[in-house]
Amino acid sequence: MNDSRHDPHGPARLPDEQPPDPTDLRNQSALQAGSTRRWLIPSAVLAVVTIVLFCLAFQLQPVLPLVGIVFVMGMWIAMFVVARKGGRGVRTNRILAWLMGGLAVGALLVAIGIYLVETLSTLSGPS
Repeated sequence: MNDSRHDPHGPARLPDEQPPDPTDLRNQSALQAGSTRRWLIPSAVLAVVTIVLFCLAFQLQPVLPLVGIVFVMGMWIAMFVVARKGGRGVRTNRILAWLMGGLAVGALLVAIGIYLVETLSTLSGPS
């Protein structure tokens, strides 16, 4: 018979006594250690792609693409400042992850806004 007290995942172990789960998002190596370049380079690629797409959207309308460009540039500059001033700890990597997520979500929302404005203006007919 097995004694559940000696089982590493048994019911007698408290949650803080469990071994760390490597698949947990907070335990990913990109958040735990490493250079800030692993956040700056992909976010720069994302920023360049979105800025190019927003520049192409200037043909449709000028306001929302300009808002998107300013937002994406602001978020990337914030990431750059945090990477240079924040150090190399877990906290800095988490901040960079949140800023990159915000950059991606904000760019997506602006793109959806451009689509909705153009679709609704097309549906209402020529003025």
